[in-house]
Amino acid sequence: MKACINIISSRTKCIKYCLDSLWENYNKDHNYTVFVYYFDDIYDSPILQNSIVGESKQDIKFVNIEYKTPEFIAKEELYYNRDLWYVKNRFSKNRKGYLHMCHFTSNMYGYPDTELDKYDYIITHDDEAGYSRPIKQNPVEILSKTEYKIGAYFVGQRLKDGHPHQGHRDTRVGLWDFTRDFILSNSIEPKSELLKSLLSNDKAEGFYHYLKWCDTYVIKTEVFRSELWQKWIAAVNDSGGIYKYRWGDNEIITLFAYMIQDRIFNFNLVSDGTHVQNKFRHIQDYAPGVKDLNK
Repeated sequence: MKACINIISSRTKCIKYCLDSLWENYNKDHNYTVFVYYFDDIYDSPILQNSIVGESKQDIKFVNIEYKTPEFIAKEELYYNRDLWYVKNRFSKNRKGYLHMCHFTSNMYGYPDTELDKYDYIITHDDEAGYSRPIKQNPVEILSKTEYKIGAYFVGQRLKDGHPHQGHRDTRVGLWDFTRDFILSNSIEPKSELLKSLLSNDKAEGFYHYLKWCDTYVIKTEVFRSELWQKWIAAVNDSGGIYKYRWGDNEIITLFAYMIQDRIFNFNLVSDGTHVQNKFRHIQDYAPGVKDLNK
C-alpha cells in the first residue's frame, strides 16, 4: 500500500507546527511523502522551505500549483458578489483563494503538477491542524481491511443549537437540487439509505443539511478512476458551483461517498480528541488569499 499526505497551505506561520505535529504523532512510523501545495510564490524560497523542514526526516515536497477562475462564469456570478448573509459578513473578494482551494481539493487527483496517480491511498490534512497525542492505529491500514473506499478523521454534523446555521445554508445554495438531478439523470441507486430516502422527499432541501459530513479524508485512489466519480466531478465543474456558491470539497466528497457507500468510514480521530482541526489557528487565523484576485 502506497500512500501520501496532502496539504494545501497558505498559513506560512502554521505549516511548520503542523508538519512537526504530523511527524511526531503519526508519520514517523510510516514516512509517507507529504505534499505541501501552494498558490503564487509563497513557498518558492529554498531558504523558507529549509526553515520549515528543519532537521525533520519527513519526506516533504513543496508543489506550486496554478489557479484560474473558469472563464464561463461571469464576474457578477462569483460567490463574493452574491446577496447572501455569509458573503456580507464573512466572505469578501479577498477570500477568493478559498474558492481556488475548494476547486483544487475537489479536483486534486489528476490536477496539473500533482502525482497522486502513483499512490494507492491519499490523506488530506489542513495546515492549521495538529495532534494532541499519537495515532494508535494507521488509518490507511484500517481502511484497507474494510469494504470502504472513503473514510475520514471526522464524520459528523456541525450544527448550532441542533440546526444548520446560516453559514451552512449560504454555502450550499443549489447543491441539493444539483445532486438530486445528477443521481436521477444517471439512474444511480445510492448505497446510503438516508441519501436514497431524500430523493423522494419534497422537504429534502432542508433535511440534507443534517447529513453527516466528512473532513480530513483517507481515500483509496481507485475511487477517482471510476466512471461515476469522473462524471460527478465533471458535472460539478461544469455547473460552476464551487465558484458561484462556494460549494466545499467536504460537501462534494461527502455526497459522492453516500452514492457509493452506505456510510463514510469514521476513524473518530476528531471526536476522540486525537486530531485537533484548529490546533494552530490561534497562530494564524484566516488563510491568506491569492495575490491575483482577478485571475
